[in-house]
Amino acid sequence: MKSFFRKYIDNNCSDQDFKSFVQWMADPEYQDQVEEQMEEDWHQQTVEQKVPDLTSTLHEIHLEISGEEHGPSKKHKLVKYLTRAAAILFVPLALAFLYQLFGHSSDIYQTLSTPLASKTTFTLPDGSKVWLNAGSTIKFPLEFNGDTRMVELTGEAFFDVKKSHHPFLVKTSSFTVKVLGTAFDVMTYRNEMPAVTLERGRVMLTTKSNKTEYLKPGQQAVIDTLRQAISLNNVDAKLYSAWIHHQLIFKNEPLKNVVKRLERWYNIDIVVNDQTLMNKRMTANIEFESIREVMGLMKLALPINYKYNKDLRKLVISRSN
Repeated sequence: MKSFFRKYIDNNCSDQDFKSFVQWMADPEYQDQVEEQMEEDWHQQTVEQKVPDLTSTLHEIHLEISGEEHGPSKKHKLVKYLTRAAAILFVPLALAFLYQLFGHSSDIYQTLSTPLASKTTFTLPDGSKVWLNAGSTIKFPLEFNGDTRMVELTGEAFFDVKKSHHPFLVKTSSFTVKVLGTAFDVMTYRNEMPAVTLERGRVMLTTKSNKTEYLKPGQQAVIDTLRQAISLNNVDAKLYSAWIHHQLIFKNEPLKNVVKRLERWYNIDIVVNDQTLMNKRMTANIEFESIREVMGLMKLALPINYKYNKDLRKLVISRSN
């Protein structure tokens, strides 16, 4: 099997060999051998394709494991997060294997996803750097060929785009961002108002109805997906990219927005019993605090009480008497 595996990787097998190889790969009985050969080939080969830097993701996992969770459920949490990490860490191995099988091809796409309470950063084939926020997915080719460099995004990502004559496009379900070389944040979570925040350079934003706006540094475009309208606001762009530095910053933010971001940040469900609280505003800077510490700070600023079930990962917020 070892020589056969190498023969296939080197593209030296016959049609019959190819069919046999596919059957071998698909047979559960030989999965251990397949994985062993893939791992051995991974260590032997030098793959030029860059893979994600998972430092920040592992950092978040470490914080979650070593945070406030105690008691019998801690082992469960440990297994849960290590399993998550293992799933993410397998991506570079699988991509390297595909890269060697098919070579340089713009027809091969890579899809990366981050679970809740996690973030990751990686470099695209053109040298552009991407930070992918919690609960997000990005799709891009193994190579950028042609006149444009296009990626597809759901969730949130910060892009530091390497300058080129070939335009860089971020495609979402409701709009497209076009740049040449710049740094900007794109937020397009489901059931939330999408926004693009420009830190430096210049951005062209186009909705599905072909409405276009150009952003200057320090501007944020909020897209009304129902009316296909774009509104521009002057903002502190650093506030909207603070998450790439493991910070969650709220500046006079309504509770309804705070709740959504906390749910993704800590991977919990939050229920607010009194809807009149949703428009209450708060200012905070969160970095390494546990959810209980955050709620303790919120109680000082807002008229609230809370109950947190760590096993169900559910937080209930109510108005204090």
